[in-house]
Amino acid sequence: MNARWLIGVVAIAMIIATVLLSRTSQIPDVTNVDRSSGQDPGYSARDAEIIETGEDGRPRYWLRAEMIEQAPNDATITLTHPALRYLGEGGSSWRASALTGTVPPTRDLIMLDGDVRLDGTLRGGGAPAHVETSHLAFDTVNEVASTKARVAIDWSGHRLSARGLRADLKGETLRLESKVNGRFLPQ
Repeated sequence: MNARWLIGVVAIAMIIATVLLSRTSQIPDVTNVDRSSGQDPGYSARDAEIIETGEDGRPRYWLRAEMIEQAPNDATITLTHPALRYLGEGGSSWRASALTGTVPPTRDLIMLDGDVRLDGTLRGGGAPAHVETSHLAFDTVNEVASTKARVAIDWSGHRLSARGLRADLKGETLRLESKVNGRFLPQ
């Protein structure tokens, strides 16, 4: 009986060893990616936020988008529903939003397109300015928002329209370029 018991244990041990060895010898199918061509794989991110800091380490502006994408071999970044927030050294605060946007390879411009809104206040408070346009370029180096498109501005209860705008966010000035139209009535 001892011999039968010993043969049974050896048989069970062999079955267990065979099952374990067959599981560990199965190598998953691995796909090799050839990166020797120097192809940039690109990237995408959902609900992403990029924070640009100044030399002092403090945030200069925040860029948030539902989707940020860079296609392979293209350094241009596309943005879906971007929102830009800028905080000036003097205390001014500006927000811009749009349907779409792009950041060219130089990374010194953020181009906003489609239903663009720019809202902000100047140092010392006061009523915020609300700007609507179809296109706006934000120069991240010089901290200037500009457009050559038609703009509508609501500020302190007054409505102005013009073609073209240059908002020096650092210098806290807003200049309308041409075809300015509006009325200032006593309040």
